[in-house]
Amino acid sequence: MLLLLFVGALALLLAGGANVSDDYSAAPLSANSNDGIEVVHPGIYEGPPSSEQAISRVTTQGTIRGRVTSALWSIWPSEVVIELIKIETHSKIAQFACLREEPNFIFENVPFGSYRLKLVGDRILAFDIDIKLDAEGPNIFQSMALRTAASISGIVFDTAGSPAVNVQVVSRFQHDLEGFFVTPQIANTDSDGRFTIEGVRPGLHKVFVGAEHSPLSKTETLNISENSPNAFAEFTINKFGMASVFVEVRDSSADRITLYKKMRVSAERLNSDPTFRLSLDVNENGIAQFNALPPGRYSFTAYGGGVRRTRQTTSVIEGQNSDIKIGVGKL
Repeated sequence: MLLLLFVGALALLLAGGANVSDDYSAAPLSANSNDGIEVVHPGIYEGPPSSEQAISRVTTQGTIRGRVTSALWSIWPSEVVIELIKIETHSKIAQFACLREEPNFIFENVPFGSYRLKLVGDRILAFDIDIKLDAEGPNIFQSMALRTAASISGIVFDTAGSPAVNVQVVSRFQHDLEGFFVTPQIANTDSDGRFTIEGVRPGLHKVFVGAEHSPLSKTETLNISENSPNAFAEFTINKFGMASVFVEVRDSSADRITLYKKMRVSAERLNSDPTFRLSLDVNENGIAQFNALPPGRYSFTAYGGGVRRTRQTTSVIEGQNSDIKIGVGKL
């Protein structure tokens, strides 16, 4: 009987039907377990597969390219230099030399920031421009204009020997090709009567005081060349006079206001070199007011509005106003 009990207990122990040991521990959880947790095995972590690695590299540098541009007639020095200046520190951090044959320049690996490109050289006008290099614009192209430092300067006096202040001086380039027009270059006199016209091209220039079609002085012809890049001229002009021209319509039945809106008066200075001619509209009162006429003998002509072209000759005196009346009739 005891033998039978011992055999039964041994059978239960071998079948796992009873927990008879405190050292028993459950098997590790697996992916097939109810909690869905995978077995974690010890080892060295080497990161995700290389195909899944996202390496982020932020660009902090850029490139500045450019070109020195110039007119065909420009006088180039032996070389011009582009300076790269950091605006924050006002320091020059790089420079690039350009030749007429090789006018391109480049600055590479430039840290992002604000910079000034400055064009310098012998006998050229300094030129600079500010640029910003950043992630939105890491590659910049910038043209730099070369202007020759050749100039025409001078002084203007009136007939009393005083400086002529704030009067216009015109330089008109004489092109070799007939009919070829170059836009005149213009400067105004300062408080000392002095003027400077910069960046003029080599060749002959006709220079005078006054407006393009209303000179106040005789014309001076000046030559600009590579060996003589600067010229000087002195002018004397008369003090201005004034003229009030009243247009009198002789036809009593005419609508004067309507006629006046269509009429003009021209003033031409007689026997002047160069010719001075100026034309103004007539106001609703029939008056054309000339406030700046060089003194001299003038021919005033009323025209337009369907009236007969009528002329009146009189003198304009410096510092004074001349009253002129011109009677006109219909054609």
